[in-house]
Amino acid sequence: MRRKSTSKLKLPIRVMIFPGGTEIGLEIFRSLCYSRHIELFGATSLERDAGRTLFKNYITGLPYVNDPSFLPEFCKLLKKLKINFIFPAHDSAGLFLAEHQNELPCKVLISPLKTCQICRDKQKTYHYFNKLLPVPHVFKNSDEVSHFPVFLKPRIGEGSKGVFLAETKKELEGILENKKGLLISEYLPGKEYTIDCFTNYEGKLIFTGTRERIRISHGISVDTRVIDSKKFTPFAETINTHLQLQGAWFFQMKERENGELALLEIAPRVSGGMGLFRNRGVNLPLLTVYDALHISVEVMEQSFPSEMQRCLFNYFTQVSIPFIRKLNKKEKYFFDHVYIDYDDCLVIDGRLNYLLLLFLLQCKQENIPVTVLTRHKGPYKISLQSFGLDRLIDIFIELSEDEKKSNFIDAKNPLFIDDSYRERKEVHDALGIPVFSLDMIESLIDWSVWYG
Repeated sequence: MRRKSTSKLKLPIRVMIFPGGTEIGLEIFRSLCYSRHIELFGATSLERDAGRTLFKNYITGLPYVNDPSFLPEFCKLLKKLKINFIFPAHDSAGLFLAEHQNELPCKVLISPLKTCQICRDKQKTYHYFNKLLPVPHVFKNSDEVSHFPVFLKPRIGEGSKGVFLAETKKELEGILENKKGLLISEYLPGKEYTIDCFTNYEGKLIFTGTRERIRISHGISVDTRVIDSKKFTPFAETINTHLQLQGAWFFQMKERENGELALLEIAPRVSGGMGLFRNRGVNLPLLTVYDALHISVEVMEQSFPSEMQRCLFNYFTQVSIPFIRKLNKKEKYFFDHVYIDYDDCLVIDGRLNYLLLLFLLQCKQENIPVTVLTRHKGPYKISLQSFGLDRLIDIFIELSEDEKKSNFIDAKNPLFIDDSYRERKEVHDALGIPVFSLDMIESLIDWSVWYG
């Protein structure tokens, strides 16, 4: 990705992601957190979510957007933090912020209100593009349906929430009796695609990238791969011509039984799967920020990677660990010295334990000393020196077979890591300190340190 500056920036640009803890919010965070031009902030209406473990600046517990107190409180927060841009990370939040753009003290990174209104309502979307694009056939009532199955979905919704597949007329009528306001749509049984797009401030479509949605969970594409965009580009150009779009946006299409494509939805926001194109060199959220400043940008896409798998990732909040001691409020961690084993801990079968090394780098950055307590027989120091890793270790203590590791731990607030249950139990019983096995190291990683 290359940008050409046409205006002077007052750096850093302050960007608020709201709500910050959604899958969309986390993708925007990953896209922007390394930019030296941007200072990130996050906010959410929830009391706790994943954003708390990643953002250095994160505000929780805001009123929900449908609460009358949300707008004044949010505006007050934006002014206090001197935010330049709000990046919506949820469809409802995006529409609300677009509706109230004139009342907000900063710009919302989203397309104009009319576009948001059309895209938020699937019935409006299908009606608007009925003569322009292949859209699913929508039935007014159950009597119009002559072929089953049919698909039912909310006019306004996301994440595959509230959707149904009716195999018979009786099943269809039963669903409609209990659920109001659903669209009755033809069933599209074929492959599903997301086309990620970018339109600049001049209205020019400068990027389209197509992904097949191979596996979907709760409306999120958890297995997606890049395919040729040529046959989808005319659809993207039609949408871009008839809607006023700016920044990152996407649309989805699905195949009919005969292989023909039909439009599913259009969304004027970042998609969760845009991370695949980000790793191919096309950072659509970052482009959106620069474009909002009327900075001319261009795209240079690589040919790899071609597929992305997504899964739950564990983030841990340090203050929730039950054995944390009451330390000085200025102290960031509950430990001030780390003691680790060497064999089958730092080095496993001759290979380095990368996750433990990441933790040791974190300790080095935070000036937390590390001591190796080992019974290893051999040139372990030389092997660490060959990787330049001896600098991560402050002290090496070699123990005989009958010496207890607890006798060599004398820090005020130590932490002990060892693969051996026997060693961990001995230290814990003797000193009553936190002890960690290798599978627990992930809970010690502070991702707010590693992200920007």
